Amino acid sequence: MILRASLLLFAILAPPASADERELFYGTWGTPAQCARAPIKPGGTVLAEPFEIGEEWLRHGQIWCRLRWFPVEPRASGFFTGANAQCGEDAVRGYFLGMVLEDGDLTLRGDFPLSNGPLSRCDGD
Repeated sequence: MILRASLLLFAILAPPASADERELFYGTWGTPAQCARAPIKPGGTVLAEPFEIGEEWLRHGQIWCRLRWFPVEPRASGFFTGANAQCGEDAVRGYFLGMVLEDGDLTLRGDFPLSNGPLSRCDGD
């Protein structure tokens, strides 16, 4: 009971940040190899690709996902948000995508056992 009351009080006193704060998540994010678009294997032709996040879309290489954003929540060390991601062309699949921004690093977590990060902002963003 006390836990529920505490959570309710926290929700009232710390409302989600404005939708404009989702711009914190916009940009090109990746590991050093992804940001450099380096070959995945030495001498290979397939390149590592960063994640590009915008107002309505997430792109990772040739994969595009349309995003429907949830509110941004401030956290002690950064921000959290989520999005409903609709990915694909011929067979569209829906995913919940969680995004955690802490100390300038981004971690993306899907609704399946997938986590990418921590990712840094690529130069030029």
